Amino acid sequence: MQKMQDDTVTLRLLAPDDALAYRALRLRALAEHPEAFTSSAGDEAEKPLAWSVQRLGADAARPHDFFIGAFRGGLLVGMVGLQGRYRPKERHNATVVGLYVAPEAAGQGLGWALMQALLARARSLPGLAQLDLTVTEGSPKAQGLYARCGFAVWGVLPRAIRVAGRDHAKVHMALALR
Repeated sequence: MQKMQDDTVTLRLLAPDDALAYRALRLRALAEHPEAFTSSAGDEAEKPLAWSVQRLGADAARPHDFFIGAFRGGLLVGMVGLQGRYRPKERHNATVVGLYVAPEAAGQGLGWALMQALLARARSLPGLAQLDLTVTEGSPKAQGLYARCGFAVWGVLPRAIRVAGRDHAKVHMALALR
């Protein structure tokens, strides 16, 4: 792991030019914490870089989709995303996805800062009224962070994912923006 030379943190929207760093950090997150994500490192590694470029690009048809990155010393060390739902009856909802802070940057409030930046942007988007997310049961730090951000548990899906033959439940949480 690389030691951070510069402690200055910058949060900003990720753009297509960030695709290589985003992809690397995403694959790292999926490999280090397979139980925390529904995507798998193996499946995601097979996707071309163009997939990440497209995911980070602005799309007028998908105005609620974005990723925010945390940069320290010029390196991407954390990220979180929002994915909207675009069927007419669901357009007021979006899902928080992919929150990850690299271990060398953990414990310094970056998860909180990323979530606050995401929430501020989400609240500024017209028509967006509610966010949801899932967190793996037995992840008290992550669930506590989301609760401090205002998310409330509304249910648990048992055996939601299976990693290395072991089942994990997903806790469903929601937050009304308006």
